[in-house]
Amino acid sequence: MSELTDTRWLRPCAGRWREGTGPVLLCLPYAGGGALSYAGWEHYPLGGFEPVTVRLPGREDRFDEEPVTDWTALVSAIADSLALLSHRPLAVFGHSMGALTGYELLRELKRRGQPAPMLFVASAHQAPQEMPVEVRTPRTTRELLDYVRRLNRDGTDALLDDPEWREMVLRPLDADLRLHDTYRSYADRAGQAPLATPFVVLAGEEDPTVSACTHAGWAALTRCGSTRRVYPGGHFYLREQRERLLTELGQDLSDAMRGELQ
Repeated sequence: MSELTDTRWLRPCAGRWREGTGPVLLCLPYAGGGALSYAGWEHYPLGGFEPVTVRLPGREDRFDEEPVTDWTALVSAIADSLALLSHRPLAVFGHSMGALTGYELLRELKRRGQPAPMLFVASAHQAPQEMPVEVRTPRTTRELLDYVRRLNRDGTDALLDDPEWREMVLRPLDADLRLHDTYRSYADRAGQAPLATPFVVLAGEEDPTVSACTHAGWAALTRCGSTRRVYPGGHFYLREQRERLLTELGQDLSDAMRGELQ
């Protein structure tokens, strides 16, 4: 497995790769987040899937690198990294901005003629066609701080008074939100056929970033069926609801492996 460990973009949640050619659950982080967003997922069965996180530039051990602020470059780099896993079945989980990234990754894999992932899980984000058409101006530091506090992102609110921690949080967040806010100018949905991957759409009951139309919007983007689940909590429901979420996700992944999730 040594050939799989020499990549900047992928990191198994367990810290080392499993032996064999079993299925992989690729986990894409939210805006400003990193590989640690999915720490501990390796302790759950997950239907036999190995959880592997995407390591983005500009954070954690890639902090010295410039964050990616171009959708084409980001999606292409992630797709390139997956060539190392082409012999293993794939499912994709994206939370918040990671859901948009995951959707565009599926599109890129399709464009490359690669097998469709067995399952796509879109968590805590509106459907792509719900995104605003207008590109907003970059957020000020105050607006970025308000964004973090409004969503209570990973309990980082208490750290924001420390200048070093504030930079570590806001630098990747600023870059990711600039990318996020240009999404509709990058992704023209017109005329694109639905994907050949079943979707699971997840949200928190009190999440201010999703709407009543969210599930229907995502469901329109696949021809293989879509399941919706709502959990107690807000935008980061997956912290408080981890046990239930990962138990149910494991069942989804098992069903997908058997071809029963339609």
